[in-house]
Amino acid sequence: MNHWLGSLFQRNAHSIPRRLYFALLPKLKGVFAKRQSVHFVSINGRRYKRVVLGDSLEAEKIEAALESAPESAGFPDLIQRHENELLLTFVDGRRFDPASPEDRLNLARFLGVLYSTPRTGHSSERLRRRFDIDTRFLQSAGLIDADLLRALQQRADSVQPVEVEFGLDYTDPVAKNFVISDGRLFAIDVECLHRSSPIGTAIAKSGLHWLPRKDLGEFLQTTEQYSGDVIRPQFSFVELCFCVAWTKRKLLDGRHRAIRIELLEELARSEA
Repeated sequence: MNHWLGSLFQRNAHSIPRRLYFALLPKLKGVFAKRQSVHFVSINGRRYKRVVLGDSLEAEKIEAALESAPESAGFPDLIQRHENELLLTFVDGRRFDPASPEDRLNLARFLGVLYSTPRTGHSSERLRRRFDIDTRFLQSAGLIDADLLRALQQRADSVQPVEVEFGLDYTDPVAKNFVISDGRLFAIDVECLHRSSPIGTAIAKSGLHWLPRKDLGEFLQTTEQYSGDVIRPQFSFVELCFCVAWTKRKLLDGRHRAIRIELLEELARSEA
């Protein structure tokens, strides 16, 4: 059977306006550009997803992360890695609904499964050094003043543990990156799976997008029903470091409207 699989027969997953937006962003507002493209490929009537990454090392890391993730976690199957490209099965389903208690439970179970895999403890100084660099940069860039810098550093002093556990985590848990298929949650953007992230990173980012602060404690508790008591001892420190780094990244990416200094102010005022 003949298959027309060349690039002329593949459809870009993103609209033309969205592609133009990301192409112009680093030229007008940002320092860094996104080096990734996604296409849909049809083989014998079935749809597949082709992801082209910036380099082969990035693709190798994703391949290794997928191989180490439990099958019960819920990811597309990796059909083939070729240099800096991945071919994955396409998972059809409805979009994750952050307001749905059932969908949140599925996500908590998904993260708990990832966090229950083998982890490695490292001195928290590794994250603290990065945090100190990032906060000083935010001040020099004019995003925070000296008072907020000092408050953030004091907050870090009060919540910094001796060690932080690193392991599998899904670093971009926005709603569009999940689908529900046959009652099961799948994380469809596999490039967000990392093998050496501070445990709890996904939950910290969920708080930036769709998880209200009043629901954070309950979500942490539900996730730990599947992971064990691994998140909360380090979560306050991980969340603080992540939110500072995320603010820096949005500035450098040129996505200035996403920056939320009020969130840093809220974290600085939080009780230890």
